Amino acid sequence: LVQGAGAGFNVNSITTVSAAGTLDSTTFLTVATATIGGGGIVLPASADTGAVKIIMTTTDDDVLLKNTNASLAADLTLTNKGDMAICVWNGSKWIVGRTLG
Repeated sequence: LVQGAGAGFNVNSITTVSAAGTLDSTTFLTVATATIGGGGIVLPASADTGAVKIIMTTTDDDVLLKNTNASLAADLTLTNKGDMAICVWNGSKWIVGRTLG
């Protein structure tokens, strides 16, 4: 978070994705803007302990988050605008929480 003059706080670590691939370990917010299937979005294999990543979708199309390197028992599909997963690296894997909806 950074403080913007007269704008309170805002996130300045944002990337957008529209295709399958592995995310980097440092970007805080990843916004999926299109259908992502197949290999899906893959969380990185390591990060600083306590690192936080938020993955959010701005589409009603399916966005697949793979369970690779994560606490998920199975792949997770985000299906609606605003769906998100909040991921925290615990030193060995990403602990993933998701919106209910």
